[in-house]
Amino acid sequence: MIQYYKELLFFIKSRIPNKDYAQDLVQESYMKAIALQNSQEILNKRALLYKIAKNLMIDKARKNFNLQEVLYEEHAYTAKTVEPEEVLLEQDRQKTLMRALQTLPQKRKEAFVLHVLEGYSRDEVSQMMGISIDAVEKHLSRASIELKEKIKRKEGGF
Repeated sequence: MIQYYKELLFFIKSRIPNKDYAQDLVQESYMKAIALQNSQEILNKRALLYKIAKNLMIDKARKNFNLQEVLYEEHAYTAKTVEPEEVLLEQDRQKTLMRALQTLPQKRKEAFVLHVLEGYSRDEVSQMMGISIDAVEKHLSRASIELKEKIKRKEGGF
């Protein structure tokens, strides 16, 4: 069986980069093969060595395989309690936004609703409204500025 040593070592080293570890696996393969040879007749010693070596690599890989710890962050998965005041404030903000939106000029309001609320791209809004992309961007910019001012006045009480 010794004639297969270099061949088996090359086989294991091609799969395991650590030379010392590969040599240890070859030696362990030979020890197991010799133990089997003492207890039974082996017809193909080369095949047996390869089979033992493959099984050892698999076993060692399983033992050395470290699962990364998965952190469970309870706060990320638990339902957040929402205070009634927060719900009322959010509803009030939405009502304020919708009222302010109704006061915008038609084209400005349409561009804002299509892009921000319905999620269409600027290009799609341009095609839907039959205006240039620059015009869409101006409408969106002006709508945002006006809405912020109106909401700020409402919340600030001005």
